[in-house]
Amino acid sequence: MRAWTFSQRGMPRKVLTLSANLPTPGPPGPSQLLIRITHAALNPACYMVMSIIPWPFRPKNSIPELDFAGTIAGLGSAIGSSSRFKVGAKVFGCLSMKDMLAGKGTLTEYICVEATEIVIAAVPDGLELEQAAGFCGCGISALRMVQRAGIKDGDRVLVNGASGGAGTMAVQIARAMGARVVVGICSGRNVELVRSLGVDEVIDYQVNHPVDKYIAQQYSDHPFDIVLDTIGSQDLFVSSPKYLKESGVFVNIGSYEGSLWTIWCVMQNKMRPRILGGVPRRYDFFGTTPDSASAEILAGFARDGKLRAVVDRVFKMEDVFEAYDLLLSKRARGKIIIKIQDLDN
Repeated sequence: MRAWTFSQRGMPRKVLTLSANLPTPGPPGPSQLLIRITHAALNPACYMVMSIIPWPFRPKNSIPELDFAGTIAGLGSAIGSSSRFKVGAKVFGCLSMKDMLAGKGTLTEYICVEATEIVIAAVPDGLELEQAAGFCGCGISALRMVQRAGIKDGDRVLVNGASGGAGTMAVQIARAMGARVVVGICSGRNVELVRSLGVDEVIDYQVNHPVDKYIAQQYSDHPFDIVLDTIGSQDLFVSSPKYLKESGVFVNIGSYEGSLWTIWCVMQNKMRPRILGGVPRRYDFFGTTPDSASAEILAGFARDGKLRAVVDRVFKMEDVFEAYDLLLSKRARGKIIIKIQDLDN
């Protein structure tokens, strides 16, 4: 089978190799699923792992990426009769960090994994596999942001990075879970895309620069209940008392410039008391552990017409370098998808 692999840390163009003759996983073990992957989605966290974690902390010939869509190719004997999935069923999901650190990934034609360790859900009718591949990682992150924010009917919500993978999901999920007003921040070229997702207002951060000062001026008289920051803007948080209600919450899943600076900012934002100059607004920063229950919620939103995955581009398997270039540019509109193989070969 074909798969992209790497054996040393570094940036994608320097370390990835397209291997054409890797052994295809054999029949699944008793508690395993064999999945035929048709599409995979790129994730910023995966290229960071690729560039940071050295051997021997992961195997040689590791396969990158976690998110996928495809079909069930085989069921283990212990789960065949009890599984909610049948051979041939269309599914989407993501692997666990445990799998990734063990060298398993989704830029490959087949994966064989423990059924209890994979996040998986059925693809709803009408949802294309290339869209389904982009649902899990960013979709669950966006869902958790909205859940942790405690959104209520009638809330006013601001989404930073509204045109990105998590941002496009966040604006839709916020609306689906009760937000009365959703305002999105993005660049000028993405305004129409974000507007098409159902936001009430769009802020072009290029025209309204610096955007934190613009928001403080424009929304001080009608502040937000929730800020969902999918990018990681310290300036936006520092200015938040001017546009975020005192009872409001600022939820961030983005990283700042550099891991040490990210750690410093998060510690400051969470722990520095107001009396010592801390920002007087509640701040939440978290990492996401995906689960199948959350994937099922996303599938339900999609089934009800409340959620769609925005796909920037679909790249061929051979064009992974160009796909990572787009990811690293931070200019993607929605998800970047790799087509691994056709549904029917």
